[in-house]
Amino acid sequence: MGKDGNVMSTKIKGRTTFRIAAALFLLSAVFELVGILSPVLLLGTFRGGIAAAAVHLFYAAIYLALGIGLWKARPWGYRLVFAATALYTLDKLQYVIYRQTILGEIMRQAGIQRQLLQGIDQSMIVQVLVLVAALFAAGWWGFAAYTYFRRDYFRTSKPY
Repeated sequence: MGKDGNVMSTKIKGRTTFRIAAALFLLSAVFELVGILSPVLLLGTFRGGIAAAAVHLFYAAIYLALGIGLWKARPWGYRLVFAATALYTLDKLQYVIYRQTILGEIMRQAGIQRQLLQGIDQSMIVQVLVLVAALFAAGWWGFAAYTYFRRDYFRTSKPY
């Protein structure tokens, strides 16, 4: 009981953050399905069709599982955060390894604006893309660190 005689509710640290993250992961799953046929960088080349659909479905499944695992504070959700972080980091590492492939795809998709893009230092475009990929990966690692420090949230796996 609290000082005023009322029963104090136990606040679980990180619950709101994990619930917001869960909602955003569920939204990410939806976006993966919306762009299911969008080309994806896979092993050094951009692929569309069935390969792209498989990659988007794979990520949609991961985001869906993360959303559920975080919302319900499941121990497997805790472990999935780290597995997904490692996978996402490897995926973004492609932006460092296959820079020229990415630049080629950007120029191909540019269409009419290609002439404008050719007037810009192309190495700068690639550097910006690599930086953005690195920042996204850093965001995942930051979330993984937060998850680690708030791991008690997953030990209190009660339906609420």
